[in-house]
Amino acid sequence: MDSYVVPLLGRMKEQYEQWETSSPLGGAELARFFGAIGRAAEAIGRGDIAAEAERILRRVNRQKERKWTAEEALAEMFPLLCRCYEGGESHSPIAPSLQRQGPEATVLLCGNDPLFFAYIRGALRAVPWRFITLPSLEQASASMFRLNPDCIIVDIGEGDLQTPLFVALLENDSRPSYIPIVVVSEDRRKAVHLKCYELGADDVIVKPTTAGELFIRVRRLVEKKQKMDELVLIDELTGVYNRKYLPRVYDRLRSDLERFGAPSCLALLDLDHFKKVNDQFGHLAGDAVLKKLAACLLQHTRGMDTVVRFGGEEFVVWLAKTTKGEARRVLRRLQRRFASEEVEVDGVRLSCTFSAGFVECDDPNESLDHWLKLADKALYAAKRNGGDRIEEAWKPTISAKDGPDGKQYRPVDKQRWSVAIVDDDELARAVITDLVRKLAAEQEREVDVYEFDDGLSFLESPLYRDGRRAVVILDRVMPKMDGLEVLHHLRRRQTPHKVMMLTSRQDERDIAHAIDKGADEYVTKPFKWLELEARLRRLLKELDE
Repeated sequence: MDSYVVPLLGRMKEQYEQWETSSPLGGAELARFFGAIGRAAEAIGRGDIAAEAERILRRVNRQKERKWTAEEALAEMFPLLCRCYEGGESHSPIAPSLQRQGPEATVLLCGNDPLFFAYIRGALRAVPWRFITLPSLEQASASMFRLNPDCIIVDIGEGDLQTPLFVALLENDSRPSYIPIVVVSEDRRKAVHLKCYELGADDVIVKPTTAGELFIRVRRLVEKKQKMDELVLIDELTGVYNRKYLPRVYDRLRSDLERFGAPSCLALLDLDHFKKVNDQFGHLAGDAVLKKLAACLLQHTRGMDTVVRFGGEEFVVWLAKTTKGEARRVLRRLQRRFASEEVEVDGVRLSCTFSAGFVECDDPNESLDHWLKLADKALYAAKRNGGDRIEEAWKPTISAKDGPDGKQYRPVDKQRWSVAIVDDDELARAVITDLVRKLAAEQEREVDVYEFDDGLSFLESPLYRDGRRAVVILDRVMPKMDGLEVLHHLRRRQTPHKVMMLTSRQDERDIAHAIDKGADEYVTKPFKWLELEARLRRLLKELDE
């Protein structure tokens, strides 16, 4: 990049930050800005940038009456950013490498350079990556476990290197798995780069850089991470998942149950008389039988189902969106398929059977261990009754009790909170989830957090239908059904919920309207962390009263 372009980018960044804090800007103000950028580009001999600014200026002048937000103005800047960052390199040999896009990935962008991140997001929009932008290191550290990204790109400025937040991010021991971190900086000093590597960075990229170069270097790390995840989560012998993968499966299926009321069935399978196979024919024969069973289960289950080697000769088959009647039919079919297949070892043909115990997972409040224990008891019954059997787990029933309005409500677990976050902004949900879990840990309480990206999904969920006592956090504006409509349904049904309304509006009449409709609390975006924490703490306390 031409050294004269750096201050030009600085000027654009400064202007954008001013727009962020002001009200919507008019077309005349935007036109003056792009006109000034064009003249400055001409003065430094960058006719290509000046020509691009002129094209944008003509487009803006055709919309003089329009009001622009800061984000809309930033989107208009994108062609200018490409000229600034790429210059004459837009047709360099790097470009063809973008044709190999690599795997899907979630990439976290953290830092205070919105122009650079806007350029990266725009230039790589054809790549199957989902970008999530967080402005602060604190938010990145707090959300790492919740978002579980495939890579984190951290843009640091002068002085960030020594801050505890930056050091903590690189040394974060609470990461759910290996997450590569790429540091982006304008600092070219070798000592700074070595310090970043020493702290735990996987790569250091000096700005200005092109999107093509950043893409290649990040893609390499994403592919490395995903290969490592496979090595950690895949059983080496059978090629199916190992038991470490089960919590991820349960999180996904519990979400389906909460949002759509779709139960799943967990089946625990055990090979019959497997010890005799090992003793009589050797462990290689036993390994061949295990691989045959794994292959059979994979071949004859659906893509949405999950096969896991639980340990030894035990496997878990988790059938998504499946009732207990359907699960029994599927397991019987799998039994017949496997019994009909033979394994040949040293000229000897073997056929085996398996027993299974299964349970219908129909309560999102229960833990993974709860369902595994029930399935294990059913499996024990199948083995005790001779093997080659399928047994369903017996689940004790919990009686409901009458609420004060005469309706039936489930008994409330005083040790457990339920919190529903209904917001189409994934980042807002992540921030609030982290705060809820923090407050629960402080009180040594267990908490179930349920997330919904629109109001209709919440109203269709068992959490709403069951009338379970919960804190419900509603965004004011959402697709399909907004927060006020959801609030109306809650209060009309007289459910025992505590409701917090979120909004980007600062209008006092809007706040008063929500309170009048029955909201217990009201918080405006962007959140003031201490205010959000205090109001949420109060609602959780009232949940126990």
